[in-house]
Amino acid sequence: MSEKIYTKALRSDETKQPSIHAISWIASLRSQRRASLVSCFIFALLAAMLLTFAGCQLAREAVPPEEARMVGVFITAEPLDLNNNSFEGMVVPIRRGRADFSALLQPGRLYAQWDEAASEFRFPDIEGIPFFTAVRPDDVNFFVMGAGIVSGGNHVHIGDNYTHIEMEGTIYIVPGAQVMSIVHMNPVYQTACGRVFITSGDSAFSAHGTDSEGRIFSSSKAHTASTTENGAESTHSISVTVNLHSMFAPEKIVLLQMDEYSRVVMRTAFAPDEMPETLYMQHDTAYVIVETHRDRPHAHERVTRGLVVQDRHERQRISTFMAREDGVLVKTWTEIVWHSILQQ
Repeated sequence: MSEKIYTKALRSDETKQPSIHAISWIASLRSQRRASLVSCFIFALLAAMLLTFAGCQLAREAVPPEEARMVGVFITAEPLDLNNNSFEGMVVPIRRGRADFSALLQPGRLYAQWDEAASEFRFPDIEGIPFFTAVRPDDVNFFVMGAGIVSGGNHVHIGDNYTHIEMEGTIYIVPGAQVMSIVHMNPVYQTACGRVFITSGDSAFSAHGTDSEGRIFSSSKAHTASTTENGAESTHSISVTVNLHSMFAPEKIVLLQMDEYSRVVMRTAFAPDEMPETLYMQHDTAYVIVETHRDRPHAHERVTRGLVVQDRHERQRISTFMAREDGVLVKTWTEIVWHSILQQ
């Protein structure tokens, strides 16, 4: 709509100029428009500043994949469904003056919670076996090896411009176990600001049909991330290997305390899940024979034996296995306290 409708109708003998009232009204309208534009500009500037601030804060939670390092895996019996396409609560970060919507296209994530009392990261509502190394909130390196990892560890190789971590662990399951017969390796990452999150794994291996003991399968994951600081590039890489073995569950554990003449001093039998944390030896016990009895179909040897000889200078423990309800075998530890040590 033009400004002409706000001017008076002109007679033929009048010059074609708007009246004083029209000029005043038009000036007032233009002043209001300028004030409105200034207000809109200020509001837009404030909104951009707030969004930028929020984006900087949330950038820690919506870090692109290349800014997060893989630190290990979280092993589950069921696939994780984290790609729920729910963007509730997500703030789009601002990068170089533009909104970065790539975070909306990232795979689903579940962030870990730091348990101060237990000094560990926890993933809520997920059951599985953690196997990763991360940095705690107090900047201390933190290695997590869940109870289901029977044997394993990590090796760190550090150079001038690189860090490489090798992790390997072994899981033992009971042959024929249905719960943990399919194993999913879900990657665990840590962002530059210390947030730890998990994503759905894309690999799994199955133990269906296993009815004997031995190695079943191995699966590996690897990841490399590069960062540049002060013009210098550094590389962080990691490789994680998980082995799956089958082993028949123990039925009972028998401890034979023997004297120096190989005579039985005391015989004690325990259910695998009733092994005590500490065992006190008799005064004339010189060594202990640990018998593990298993129900091993088609096997000639159903009892395996281990030997613990008294050592007054080192703390000694015996390890035995017990089966969980999910078919995973875990180690239990019992400390041996010799009578001669108590007399010191």
